Amino acid sequence: MNKSLKLAIAASTLISSLSLSSQVIASGFAIIENSASGMGQAFAGAAAVAEDPSTIFFNPAGMMFLEGTQMTAGMHIVDSNSEFKNKGNTFFTGTNEGGNAGDTFFIPNFYYVQDFAGKYKIGLGVNAPFGLGTDFGDKWIGRYASTESELKSINLNPSIAFRANDKLSIGLGMNIQYLEARLEKNINQFAFGSSDGSLSDGSVKVEGDSWAMGINGGFIYEFTPATRIGVHYRGEVSHDLEGDIKYKNLSPILTNFPVFANQDVTAGIDTPSTFSISMTHQLNDRLTLLGDVTHTKWSNFQELKIEGDNGSVPSLVEEKWSDSYRVALGMKYQYSPQWVLRTGVARDETPIANKRRTSRIPGDDRTWLSFGASYSPNSNLTIDVGYSHLWVKDAKINEEFTIAGIGTDYLKGEFEADVDILSAQATWRF
Repeated sequence: MNKSLKLAIAASTLISSLSLSSQVIASGFAIIENSASGMGQAFAGAAAVAEDPSTIFFNPAGMMFLEGTQMTAGMHIVDSNSEFKNKGNTFFTGTNEGGNAGDTFFIPNFYYVQDFAGKYKIGLGVNAPFGLGTDFGDKWIGRYASTESELKSINLNPSIAFRANDKLSIGLGMNIQYLEARLEKNINQFAFGSSDGSLSDGSVKVEGDSWAMGINGGFIYEFTPATRIGVHYRGEVSHDLEGDIKYKNLSPILTNFPVFANQDVTAGIDTPSTFSISMTHQLNDRLTLLGDVTHTKWSNFQELKIEGDNGSVPSLVEEKWSDSYRVALGMKYQYSPQWVLRTGVARDETPIANKRRTSRIPGDDRTWLSFGASYSPNSNLTIDVGYSHLWVKDAKINEEFTIAGIGTDYLKGEFEADVDILSAQATWRF
């Protein structure tokens, strides 16, 4: 085993462990933050650019445009802000409206590419394509709808690429994916307390995880040396999460019902498929124009059903999400032999209708503005940095939830959010 491959395996193992902590307020629960060079141009042209090994995630066919053995390691720092504003909620309001559910998150990724059998390229990508995290605390106004939500992922993406002819490159990949989820909320027990209704809140926590597999693949076609198009498809991955549900501080009356029993549970989650078409056009020796349209099939996320091993259904939420599009335009400018400057804009649709929005995933449409730069001090090393600011449309919410022994209430209001992302990566060529 050669030295660079040993280093790649060690680095991917480290990134895998770090990926467990990745989470972000996203469009749905997808994470696109998987390349610092792409970040600088709002991921415009991502399926056709093929500048470094991060192309494994966006289109493995791009590996054919990389020379020799290359390795990329990157980190993205995501600072999110999401404040809930009460707009008429009156029932059991709690001690605060909810404060700020945003936080600072870290998303690492790693990629490795090398020649194989003379005419092929093989590679490995390690990243976190899905995640979310909200933590409102157990005193906020919507604590009976949710208090904390967390989704973590690791995706191992071995890939292979080859040239069908001098214009067409094809790449295929396998996705070995780990998903871990945790959901928490309070349970109102006013109806089961003492004569003054003073029994404190109960709580419930659901945890589960799953390993599953999927595929991805694409091609890049060069019309001319200056113009090429990239097409990429990433298939859905069907997860069957297994875990448990645990209740705390419940009234003895509630413990008599099977739905409130501590037990093993299962839940099915299908991650969405994506289909991207990208184009790059080198206008002159310095300026390259980039474009991208990506369709995400969120319509396969129709419900979140948690089933207990005693036959009960502790939770069933109708999601009924819709497919969404992301459109990006960007450019890169070869300022000097060592420096490349980047910029881009994007519009990222939410798959969630206002009437279906929940406090666990409170996002809305996002508008990106991105800047970045690449610096190559020599032919063996390139450093990339990128920055994006995301304006998030105010997300209205009218979430229905049940209060045990009393009936139904609604969480009414809106979330005001924005996101800042700073990315950096290094690419080594051996």
